[in-house]
Amino acid sequence: MPIEMLKLFECGYCTHPEKIVNPKGSLKKMKFPATVALLRHPTKGYILFDTGYSMKFLEATKPFPYSLYAKLTPVFFSEAQAIKNQLRNEGIDSSEIRYIILSHFHGDHTAGLKDFPSAKILTFKKAYDHIRQFNKVKALTKGCLIDLLPEDMNKRMDFIDEQPEISLSSRFQPFHKGFDVFGDGSLFAIDLTGHAIGQLGIFVSLESGKKVLLCADAVWTSQTYEELLFPHKITNLLIEDGTAYKKNINMLHQLSKKSPEIDILPTHCQKTWNLVKEGYIYE
Repeated sequence: MPIEMLKLFECGYCTHPEKIVNPKGSLKKMKFPATVALLRHPTKGYILFDTGYSMKFLEATKPFPYSLYAKLTPVFFSEAQAIKNQLRNEGIDSSEIRYIILSHFHGDHTAGLKDFPSAKILTFKKAYDHIRQFNKVKALTKGCLIDLLPEDMNKRMDFIDEQPEISLSSRFQPFHKGFDVFGDGSLFAIDLTGHAIGQLGIFVSLESGKKVLLCADAVWTSQTYEELLFPHKITNLLIEDGTAYKKNINMLHQLSKKSPEIDILPTHCQKTWNLVKEGYIYE
């Protein structure tokens, strides 16, 4: 049962030196958009992949020590960019979002969660178990702002990785194993641990036959996997598992060569941002 539509939105951006993602690059500032994907499933309704920034992020990072997050990662965001407001402009009320697939628990992916109080949250237990062992300050060092998580989160979560793991189509190789999110072949979740423990990506199958991989922060730019550019050593501060991170780069590279018809969309990539600016819709 394929997905009817996929559309991307930009919900603010942060800046980092180019050298962070490209060791051959300069120290000039690059913009990294927080993109969110809206999907429409024929029976499950509207689904979000992550939620981007929100005003709650800016509020949460005002007091010390959380202000360190904002200083190390300057964020540029306006209320109009909140995904709930952009959806309203599309004629979609926040109550119509049935599911939020959360790739991982970093603040630029979770900040809009509280704007969708009726949505079921789908994520990996592996990711949640890793984060919930930490207090607020320790979680901050992992890029997570606990205050952004809904108080009733435990009641609203379903864990994708508690399903049986299945073999994926050869079309998705070198990704051999994954999880059929709804049991209908529309979305397959894969473990992309590296940048964060338990980070997930999803292969989306559309009505047209088109396949898209929403790979979250497995890489920050498409150039990384296209040219096998392994990031500067300083990024070890931002990466939970460096070995797994490099493995993901290689696997995305192989996928891009073996199945170039699959669009690989990193959350923070300029190419993904260009699709937002074009108003492109996958159908």
